[in-house]
Amino acid sequence: MLRRFSNIAKLYLVWMAIYYITFAFPTTLMNFYLEALGFDRAFIGLFHSASQLGGLAMALPALMCFERMGRRAALVFGAAFASLARLPTVLSPVPEVILAAEALSGFGTVIFGLASVSLLADASVEDHRAALFGVSDFVRTAAVLLGGISAGSLPGLVAPLLQVDGQSAEAYRVALVAAFVVRTLAVAPLVMIACRRPVEGEPTAALPEVRALRYLNPRVLLGQRLQVYALGVPFTLLLAAEALVFTFLNLLMRDRFGASDAQIGLLVGMNALIGAVAALCAPRVAERMGYQPAIVWTTFATAASLTAFALSPSLPFGTLAVFIQVAVAQVSRVLYRVYVVNASRRDEYFIVGVVMALAANVGPAIAPPIGGFIQSALGYAPLFAVAIVLTVVGALSFDLIARWISRRSPQAQPSPAQPPAPVRPAFRQTPGE
Repeated sequence: MLRRFSNIAKLYLVWMAIYYITFAFPTTLMNFYLEALGFDRAFIGLFHSASQLGGLAMALPALMCFERMGRRAALVFGAAFASLARLPTVLSPVPEVILAAEALSGFGTVIFGLASVSLLADASVEDHRAALFGVSDFVRTAAVLLGGISAGSLPGLVAPLLQVDGQSAEAYRVALVAAFVVRTLAVAPLVMIACRRPVEGEPTAALPEVRALRYLNPRVLLGQRLQVYALGVPFTLLLAAEALVFTFLNLLMRDRFGASDAQIGLLVGMNALIGAVAALCAPRVAERMGYQPAIVWTTFATAASLTAFALSPSLPFGTLAVFIQVAVAQVSRVLYRVYVVNASRRDEYFIVGVVMALAANVGPAIAPPIGGFIQSALGYAPLFAVAIVLTVVGALSFDLIARWISRRSPQAQPSPAQPPAPVRPAFRQTPGE
């Protein structure tokens, strides 16, 4: 399959690999770092929502900057700015600086998101889209595997050099600073993508330009088909449910089961490995079950695995429940994104991508502070209960919306996932979430 991918697809996969290796460091260590500085769970939850809230507050200036600089330049600038802005979060112990830097990073995240939001859809064809999304998710999760293992071990390795404890803020800080610096340098493949220009007869030879400001016109937004917005609702619920619990996974594993940093780093890495394999299996699941039933039943399985995690009496049982949750949720997420793109017209890809990106960020913006408050005030049981209910409601609402779409326009339904076709001229893939 890789031979069929275009140069842009390959470059983007290289960027993804580097980015998600570094992404695993704050995922594994940031909560520990903030806790080592003396912050409580409510502050940690607020920190995790700061980037989304900052992006929302600065969405209009980010949109205007994106329109002015163009998609290709925005792809590079957004990624670099978001990475550099996060450095103060681990260079200063002042809570206001930490929150302000994380919020400011949202400006770059929005610009990058606008540049990359429909990239995968623009660069793929329906027959192979499930396979392409699956490969991109495989790269992402495999990179998180490597990053999680490295992140779990690095603080302990640098601690003797700093003459501090392995669970000290100083040890965590060194590991996090290194990750953010490497992430910034990883814009090199994005620069190479931005330099590619259109070629006549090859619609995927370069990124198509998009005009985002037109969507500030209420008439344009109201003129979109209702399904463009409706499909974002279940996705919001599912990711909110996931963020309620898994934002605090490392703290949950330490508090409930006494897991060490190294064990948690390994858990994050194994989650990534399982997610990577599940992503590659997603097209086969859709081929056997169909998109709609596969999404619904894997989402129900996600709710069941959350229940098992909540009731787990020990670390092995809890870890197994997490692994199952990761696998079924990964399949559901891959197929959901493909379903949405395949059910949309090509001229809708950008706005559909924006809606899905907003849906993906609303949950992580709102859920962590709520999850932190629930833990502080009520404990873990209500936290799991809310997450399970949201997951079930998300599955049922998607099923209703998909049936409604099917009745309205049967011809717009996603076709079954196809296995890779015989070798043809290269086409591209780029994840656009």
